[in-house]
Formats: sequence, structure tokens, C-alpha cells
Amino acid sequence: MINPKMIELPNHGRLIVVTDLHGNLDDYNYYVNLWDESDTDFHIVFVGDLIHGLDMDSDGSVEILDDAMSKSSQFANFHTLLGNHEWAHITHKTIYKNHEDLLMNFKNLVSFKKGYIEPALTNYIRFFKTMPYFARTANGIFISHSGPSAKIRSIEAFNRMFEDGYSSPMLYDFLWNRFTKVTQYTREDVDRFLDIVGCKCMVVGHCPVESYELFSNQIIMSSSFDTKVKTYLDIDLSADVDSIKDVQKQLKFRI
Repeated sequence: MINPKMIELPNHGRLIVVTDLHGNLDDYNYYVNLWDESDTDFHIVFVGDLIHGLDMDSDGSVEILDDAMSKSSQFANFHTLLGNHEWAHITHKTIYKNHEDLLMNFKNLVSFKKGYIEPALTNYIRFFKTMPYFARTANGIFISHSGPSAKIRSIEAFNRMFEDGYSSPMLYDFLWNRFTKVTQYTREDVDRFLDIVGCKCMVVGHCPVESYELFSNQIIMSSSFDTKVKTYLDIDLSADVDSIKDVQKQLKFRI
């Protein structure tokens, strides 16, 4: 059965993975321009948090969403995963940063950019609901916004998560959990999860890091937000992946 919340990528072609833009339109355009929409074997995956810039004057969330919605409807090789900031609009869970209510700020941004809130806001939330949770490549890379969930101890538990929808505690972990500083998952959790889903490594965003960090068999990247060296993955989907080092070699850097 095809799972609409899991993107299964083939064993051929090329893949770019980008994390957490948070309304940076210049970065969005840079990464989209690396991708060739006409090549159906060339995929691009944004791993969530397209939205919610902290400065309304420079927040390109609306422009990013309008373009991403258009491309998602036109091109089967353009993918946007769910992030915790999109999830917050679906579930009406307020996010605060620097004492700012980001959901209210987004509504104000939509009103300012569009001249109206509805139906634009509803259409954006409908788009968020179409976003898959994960992507998995045939050569063994698992891609998610964050995580994994330490609650997953079997493939049956992982599959049940999809049945529970946006209220799933395990999905919450895949959107919100961080490594190390507040240790919500461990190296052992990463390795156990990869063994359960039959993958060699994970690629995630969510946690602000400088460029990227390795955490066992996981790469945490910062492609835009809160980093001087913007890092993304550009990988040959036909290449063998035997270890995290094979994926690490395919990281690209933008200063």
C-alpha cells in the first residue's frame, strides 16, 4: 500500500535535501535554482519549517509557500516535508520565539502581503496537511524534520504512528525532539530506529547547528537558519551508501 506520508525515492537520479528556511526567500530561490524541474529523476526535498521568519520586514514565508504550492502541484520531483512550524498551524499549537506569537505573526504577514487573510490562510493549512512526514531513499537514507522518536521499538509501532495522525506522540517527537543539549533522543535511539526501518543513516534539520553535525549515524544540517555556512545535501541516488561517511562526502556548502 502506498503511504502518502512517506516519500519513497528511487535507486537512480539525483537528490538535493534542504533544511529549515524559516521564510528566507533568497535561500529558497538559491536551492530551487540548483534543481532541474524538467529532469524527472532529479528530486529536491525541503525538510519542513519553510515558514516563520523572525523579522516581518524580511519574512518571505508567503512567497515561498505560493511558489512551493505551485511546484508541488506541477512536479512529482518537488517535495516539502512537514516541520513543527507547519504542524503548529494544523494543530493550532502556538509557538513563541523571542516572546513573539509566530502563528499570529504569520496571520498578520498573510494579511499584509495579500491584503486579506482568507481564503489564503486556509489554503496554506490545506497545503501543510498534504505534506509527507518522511522521505526514504532506495540506497538507505531516511529524511525527516527531526527525531527519531525513542518510543519506536518495532516496525509495527512505526507504522501505527501514521494511523494516529497529527496527535501522535511519536510524530511529535519527529518534529520537535533535539539531540544533545536537551537530550530527547540518544545515539542508541538513532541506530535502533535505522535498524527498524532498514536504513543506513538519517538526515534531519530542526536543531540549529553551525553548518552540520554528526550524531552517530545521523547528519543534522542547517541550510539557512542561524548558520554562517549554509549546508545542503546533493547526492547520487544510485550510489552505494554503506556508512554515514558516504553521505557526509556529498554535503555542499554555501558561505
